[in-house]
Amino acid sequence: MNHHLAASPGQTLQNTLFDMTDLPTPSAPRRLFTALFPDAAACAAIDAERRRWTELPRRLHPVPERMHITLQFFNQVDAPHARDWLNALQSLRFTPFEIALTQAELWRAPSGVIAVLLPEPGEALVALHEATAQLARQAGLPAASSGFRPHLTTLRHVGHTTLAPLRQPIRWTVRQLDLIWSDLKAQPPRYHRLGSFPAG
Repeated sequence: MNHHLAASPGQTLQNTLFDMTDLPTPSAPRRLFTALFPDAAACAAIDAERRRWTELPRRLHPVPERMHITLQFFNQVDAPHARDWLNALQSLRFTPFEIALTQAELWRAPSGVIAVLLPEPGEALVALHEATAQLARQAGLPAASSGFRPHLTTLRHVGHTTLAPLRQPIRWTVRQLDLIWSDLKAQPPRYHRLGSFPAG
């Protein structure tokens, strides 16, 4: 079942997820990923924490509604594999569980330095990563179940930002997983939700 993420006052639709029922399915390969999105309260708490840091970039990107923890990511997925992946995810079963973000770090990424929040280690998150890797492999995608470093990116293109310890853990309960198309060719770039897969 798909749900729109509502924009808060003052935000534009470019900051939200767009359901694929609004668009024709493209045939060109797409950047697809499965992800866990924090709820509204956790998004607000993350945004409040990063605004405490010093020497922030002029643009705080990503916007809170696009922050997420990625489970599987593939840069070029053609339409048949995307369809198979979507079908495979229909069989995903997991129990709701809590994520607690507890630590802020600066990481060097291919696009530059990013600021990330790290969750407490948890068996449920690792198990969900392994389950989604297996389903991706069923769809013919080269998913790896090792080397998983769960994180939530809070800032991109970080220059001289100094991080501060979190005042308290930021928690939310994972109740669904989303399959997302990251459409970089759109102006502005957008996330389109291909499917949502609830816990339970």
